[in-house]
Amino acid sequence: MEPDAQLAPRVLLAVNDALLRRIASVALRERGFSVSATTEESAALVLAQSFSPDVLMIDLELPSPRGGSLFDTLRGLTDSYVVGIAPPNADMMRIRALRAGADDVVSVPVTPDELAARCQALLRRPRAVHARWDPMAASLIALGPLTVDVGRREIRVHGHDVPVTRIEFALFEQLCRHPSEVRARVQLLEEVWGPNWVGDTHVVDVHLSNLRRKLQQFAPELRFIHTVRGVGFRLSTELLRAEHDGRELASA
Repeated sequence: MEPDAQLAPRVLLAVNDALLRRIASVALRERGFSVSATTEESAALVLAQSFSPDVLMIDLELPSPRGGSLFDTLRGLTDSYVVGIAPPNADMMRIRALRAGADDVVSVPVTPDELAARCQALLRRPRAVHARWDPMAASLIALGPLTVDVGRREIRVHGHDVPVTRIEFALFEQLCRHPSEVRARVQLLEEVWGPNWVGDTHVVDVHLSNLRRKLQQFAPELRFIHTVRGVGFRLSTELLRAEHDGRELASA
């Protein structure tokens, strides 16, 4: 049965493989999604704005009519969840997409059932994440030169805005809310992606590595995130020491 277009979560499927497009569209609709699918890059740009999808599933090899890749163009146009679809054995393409803001990446061959399951897993996230980011419950976390504005989802270092993705912010918020604790990869996955996440825990490392690079552009002398080998991540001792020194200076 075709889902009610007004109530069903919306998925935009932009893939070069016409057979995968048809089969995946049927599988997603059978699971209650409203689907708009195309193999044309220009049509995908129009649909991304007119269809207002909740999830975009984009072939990473498709070029953009505006130059570059279609993935990069659409990631810059929307805050919806984005899943990259990569060719076989394209590890660097997968990592690049994750670093560029993909919420998930899958490789072909991929079954329509897996695509549907990943969409369902993504759409389970907002209940916890959006509630935590309710602007009416905004809070400010300050650690030395670092300021994390939870309500505005903004990070500043030495007063400079640090451009971060939604996932990067959510991961860093968890570390800042538990500044003296080591947060295991599994804990971070459950907090940010939800308890039913299906995928490699390496996705946490990729996003935090990208965030670490962005933060250090504004404070190269300071390490922000420490990797605890075999366990997870915590805020660095240097950052916590900077916060302690700042408090002592203020009270002097």
